[in-house]
Amino acid sequence: MEWFKGARLNYAENILKYRDSKIALIATDAEDNTDYISYKELYDEVHVYVKALKNEGIKIGDNVACYMSNKKEAVIAFLATAAIGAVWTGTLPLLGTKATTVRLEQIQPKLLFTSGDFKFDNVEIKLVDRLPEIISSLPNLQKVIYCPSKSKNKIEDISRIPKCVYISEFLHPAREALRDDPADLKFEQLPFDHPLFISFTSGTTGAPKSLVHSAGMFMANVRDYGLHQNCTRKDTLYNQSPVGWISWGMFVNSLHLGVTLVLYDGDPFQESPTRFWDLVDKYDIASVYIWSSTVEYMDIHGWTPTSKHSLKNLRQMFPIGSPAKPRCFDFLAEKVKPGLFCAPVYGSTEVFGSICGLDSNLPVYRGELQVYSLGMDIRILDEKGNPVIGERGDVVLANPYPALPVSILDDENKEKVNELYLERYPGYWSFGDEGWQNPVTKGFIVFGRSDETMNPKGARFNCGDIYFALEGFPGLMDSVCVSQFNSEMDERVVLFVKMLPGHKFTSQVVDAIKKTIAHHLTHEHVPEIILEAPDIPYNLTGKKLNGLVKKLINKRAIANESVIVNPSSIEFYQTVDLGQF
Repeated sequence: MEWFKGARLNYAENILKYRDSKIALIATDAEDNTDYISYKELYDEVHVYVKALKNEGIKIGDNVACYMSNKKEAVIAFLATAAIGAVWTGTLPLLGTKATTVRLEQIQPKLLFTSGDFKFDNVEIKLVDRLPEIISSLPNLQKVIYCPSKSKNKIEDISRIPKCVYISEFLHPAREALRDDPADLKFEQLPFDHPLFISFTSGTTGAPKSLVHSAGMFMANVRDYGLHQNCTRKDTLYNQSPVGWISWGMFVNSLHLGVTLVLYDGDPFQESPTRFWDLVDKYDIASVYIWSSTVEYMDIHGWTPTSKHSLKNLRQMFPIGSPAKPRCFDFLAEKVKPGLFCAPVYGSTEVFGSICGLDSNLPVYRGELQVYSLGMDIRILDEKGNPVIGERGDVVLANPYPALPVSILDDENKEKVNELYLERYPGYWSFGDEGWQNPVTKGFIVFGRSDETMNPKGARFNCGDIYFALEGFPGLMDSVCVSQFNSEMDERVVLFVKMLPGHKFTSQVVDAIKKTIAHHLTHEHVPEIILEAPDIPYNLTGKKLNGLVKKLINKRAIANESVIVNPSSIEFYQTVDLGQF
């Protein structure tokens, strides 16, 4: 479907509509190295970046990538890329070498913006160590632009990174040229469906799919921040997500409303019990997007505001990333600030925004999402495709929607789009999530992925990431990786492995598997349980049946055994004892 045929616009021009002295970005870190960037300064700096990109020959349709921590340079580079009409891709800096390479080699960027070491979730992330291997898989890469840390305690050597220059060196010729001849910034006027932003699915079989988004995602986020959240120019916003998460792109989109964004290079939630609340007071933060798992962590450890925290401007906090448990509601409403509006947001990579949003005029029920997002006809379908209320089913979209991706990269015939989103329920767009609508309150609960994606403690990834990490592992014939849930809807990852004949499954093998996954991905990807299985179930077309195994270990019925090419394989998963958690 084509939207707004004949219309032309530039995303960055709309984001940068304010060009005054109001602060647009506050960029800070664990050592309180802080930059304040006004809307006028942001516009001028985007101009410099545009000139620098053009000096490198970047033009409409070229790919520019980012692999860095939560720095102001990422925001500026993104807006400059969009101003030219080039295509932006951010990869999560928490991903390891192999996971990042698999994503970037699909798009083959011409430029890569990156940064130095940073700490996240109590783990020191050393991007510099990963870059040489990543770059070796990117033959079209012209240059790596390195944004150094502001820390006075870090000495950064980029000599071993091929094609790498410091950001100051990259920008210097453009800055000098504009100083001598301050020409106006030209924003390329483009069709509404022109590619703007590439995100990645989690990956099921093979590499993650590259979703191509247009300016439609901008419309969705103006709705989310401007209407559902009632954000205005007086508000300061904080978002926990780094570059590479869709919520980071949503965060940047809110600049259209003239708000102030706080960018934190690191993880304030792990630095001290009060560090985050200190930031809320220091920068007068009004609205917070926070991972549900972080809220739960703060509740468990008692990381509440103290008597010295006024939180005078804080009016709303929104748990994201995974379903918010009732205890998250209790913590935010009872232990943070009286009268605080706290409601979870449910969104997806595909729609680049919320699916179920917020309404401060309606009551909030513990554990439930409030309303469908404006412009979205969301329904819950049973396995036969019938809409249901009061029963668990699959979450689908029933109407055309301008923020859906315009394509999947290298999917000219739309075969991947049909397979992933349209085939299961003809006439609907399927999100692959399992949900339930309360017949009394009309609120919603999303239980998690109904397919193969896992989301333990908010660390969203897919079984495909695990399979890629274990490719070529000595003695391993096959594997299947799924989620198990307990009665409180806590999630843990279970990996079943099938060994090659003559190879034994030992504790040493388990340790080696864990180390391999942590090396290629992150420590958050390491399964909590690793067990040997006699066989792995497949369907008649050769697809591994992750969803079936997930249902079996969670003691749920399976609808159709006839699709299983090796039906005897399921007996093990029906009876395996995984213990309680």
